[in-house]
Amino acid sequence: MNGLRAVVFDMDGVLIDSEPVIRRAAQLAGEEFGHVLSDSLYADLLGLPGAQVEAMLLSVFGADFPLADYRRSFERLYREDVAANGIRSKPGVPELLEALTAREVPVAVATSTRSGHAQAALEAAGLLRYLPICVTGDQVTSGKPAPDIFLRAASSIGIEAAHCIAIEDSEVGARAAVSAGMWTLMVPDLKPPSPELAVMVREILPTMPAAARRVRTLLNLDPTP
Repeated sequence: MNGLRAVVFDMDGVLIDSEPVIRRAAQLAGEEFGHVLSDSLYADLLGLPGAQVEAMLLSVFGADFPLADYRRSFERLYREDVAANGIRSKPGVPELLEALTAREVPVAVATSTRSGHAQAALEAAGLLRYLPICVTGDQVTSGKPAPDIFLRAASSIGIEAAHCIAIEDSEVGARAAVSAGMWTLMVPDLKPPSPELAVMVREILPTMPAAARRVRTLLNLDPTP
């Protein structure tokens, strides 16, 4: 027996297919202020808490980059895109959450996204009813790759971190989950893991359906034929 009894999910790129929406909004907002936010730079920002994202933008675009105006523009563009096009859940996720709920497996979300935005995104994807416990980046002092957000998620569901499966798509998120002592499954979304990280996580899986099948196996959710 592996002792695993709960699942803690990252949100963007794991539960919901929001990374393309976020990237579009981030890049269009940059254009409004005369800057190109390349796909490579965006990939480097994946999973980072807001303060670190903003610090990196200043280092790349210059100390006079209007962060507050950029942030407002990004949020407006993001909301407009979601209102027009919605947000899809990742394949295999609704079925996995349904199975976890049916078997009363504790679940939580650990996302760098701020609280109001996280709940709105989960609601837009039709997943919020499965995920009442959502720990967000503004609820911890140290964001990913520090383990705080995962440790708080585990505490919120009353399960020791060592007994939790974590599912992450980003380098910084996976490092946070590993540091928290969770059984970390990585499902790369926009950027492959570094060789260093690849030996730290338990497994690297190609898709969320593959990760969902692995979670079901680890938690013995499927009856033995």
